[in-house]
Formats: sequence, structure tokens, C-alpha cells
Amino acid sequence: MSTTKPRRLSVWFDYASPYAYLAVSRVGALARERVPDCEIDWRPFLLGPIFQRRSNSTGPFMEMSPAERHYRWRDLKRHAALYGIPWQLPKRYPPAGLNAARLTLVAQERGWGETLIHALYRAAFVEDRDIGDDLVLAGIVSELGHDAADLLTAMKSSAIKARLTRQVENAIEGGLFGAPSFVVGSSENGTGGEVFWGNDRLEQALAWAASPWLEYEKPQEAGQGA
Repeated sequence: MSTTKPRRLSVWFDYASPYAYLAVSRVGALARERVPDCEIDWRPFLLGPIFQRRSNSTGPFMEMSPAERHYRWRDLKRHAALYGIPWQLPKRYPPAGLNAARLTLVAQERGWGETLIHALYRAAFVEDRDIGDDLVLAGIVSELGHDAADLLTAMKSSAIKARLTRQVENAIEGGLFGAPSFVVGSSENGTGGEVFWGNDRLEQALAWAASPWLEYEKPQEAGQGA
């Protein structure tokens, strides 16, 4: 029996990102096919604090021409159709992902984080539900067979709030600046490995996990400068 440790792929995602929805929907099956011993490490975080550290960015889809906005939404629809992933243009954009991210940390502590991640993305980008609304979050938790009141109380605890804050700080210190991001060969905090950004880099990240082709180079801390 091989004693090689499973390769670790940290998947950093923000519920506000539709491209992260595509990547999160694809990564499990692709990893099993291409790197069967890959360990997937799910990392919810928030892009807002990273964008706030820049001098000239409000994030994707926010300040752009109508033509560019139309192209971006068309691009998402094309990709979803290509992958066979359900998709609906949300009436609310971006989804408010703060409490969804906190709730995910609670679910991860209790062993069903991945199930909740997929349910929350489906709610936001397929069912057009407002995942920024605590009542909607409670409904999703209940639909998954868990105690909504208990989970939402834990979601609002100071410990979970502090964990998410630290997760964002780790992302910044680890050179992450967008979602989805994939860190191959990551440490226990989800950083410290080779960084790939974007849904269209998922296949390359998995190829790197299978067999890297360059020496590791530490990324620069994110969020500074123009």
C-alpha cells in the first residue's frame, strides 16, 4: 500500500462569485477523475475586504459598460451550459455572502460543510433565493435535515465571526485576490502552495497537483497597491 499522503487542494470561494459557483460544482468530479488521491479543503472567504484594500476596484460586474456586463453574464450562461450545470441569472447581485460563509464554517465543524456549500450556491444561482436573508438560510438548513435555530445561533457567535475574519486575513497573506482560487499543496491554513485563480484554471490546478512543472515561488501578499 502506498504511504504517499493525499495531495491537498484548497478551494477558496466567495458566495458572491458566480464563477466560484461553476468551479465548486465541477471540482469534486474532476479531482476524483484526474487526481484520485487529492484532498479537497473547502475555504469560504470574503472578497470585499480584499477589494477595499485596493485603490481602484469595486469588484467584477460593478463598474463596467452595459456591453461588458452583458458579455460577462452571457459567458457564465455559456460555461454553465457547456458543463451541464444549472444556472439562472440572479435578481440580486452580488449575493450577500457574509452569513452564508459563517454558516458554512459552522457546518464544516459539524461534518457536513460540503453539502451546505452546494446547497447555498444552488439557492443563489439556480433557485434565485436571497442567501443574505437569515430566514432563507434557516430554510436551507432545515431542508438538509438540521436544526436551523441551533445553526444560526452558532453562526452569529463571536468565535465563528473571528474564524471568518482570520480566514480572510490568511487569504490576503497567502496572495489570494479573487474567487475562485485554488491552492495546490496548501498548509493547514489553506495557503502556502501554488496559487491558481479562476474557474478556467481549475484543470491546470489539478494538473499541477498531479505533477508540478516549476519550482514553488511564494506569492506576494494580496490587496495592496493599484
